[in-house]
Formats: sequence, structure tokens, C-alpha cells
Amino acid sequence: MKIFANENLFEPIIDYLRSRGNDVLSIRNIGLSGISDDEVYEKACKESLVIITMDKDFTRIFRFPPERCGGIVVAKIYRRTVDETFAIFRKHFQSINEEDIKGNLVIITPEGVRIRRSTR
Repeated sequence: MKIFANENLFEPIIDYLRSRGNDVLSIRNIGLSGISDDEVYEKACKESLVIITMDKDFTRIFRFPPERCGGIVVAKIYRRTVDETFAIFRKHFQSINEEDIKGNLVIITPEGVRIRRSTR
């Protein structure tokens, strides 16, 4: 999967995604820190990338329709240490597959995973 990791995503999560064989572009690593949510979304749409972020603004499907890009995964895991956040993300990310993500909005919370499928 081709993933665009937003700058608020913790490095252990990015490393984990790469270890699973994904092609991950990290906003921090490619010198785009500070770009707006709209710029993140437009780049993902142009390159058919899956956005993975901890920014709940990306759950606004009318502003950021996931079917226009490769899909959007929002990790709504807040007020925890990096290690706790990573453990929760890894546990739940393992339960979803590429088809669950493609063109859809996937929300990962400490309680589990919700998938809002597009009507493409």
C-alpha cells in the first residue's frame, strides 16, 4: 500500500507500517512539515495515497472524501504515551486489510475499528 503519513503520526507507527511492506511517505521526512490539511489531502489525491493521521479533521468526509484518494485512516488515540498509542494502533491495524481501507474512512480508537465505506 502507498501511504502518506501525516506529520502527527508517531515514528514507531511509521516504522511498523514500513515493516509490513508498505511504501510510506512521511511528511516530516520529505520536508513538507507545516503543510495544511488541504495540501495533505490534495497530494494524496494526486498520487492515490492512503492518508494515515491522528488528526480528527480528516474524519470530515464532506471536506475530505476518502474515495478521491487511496483512503483515510484516522487514529483517534489521544492522551497516551507513544508506546501505548503504538500498541493500540498495531493491535487494531492488524485486523483490517487493504480492501477495508481503499477509498474508505477507517477510524481506529482504543475500543476498536470503525469503517465508513464509500458509496463509489
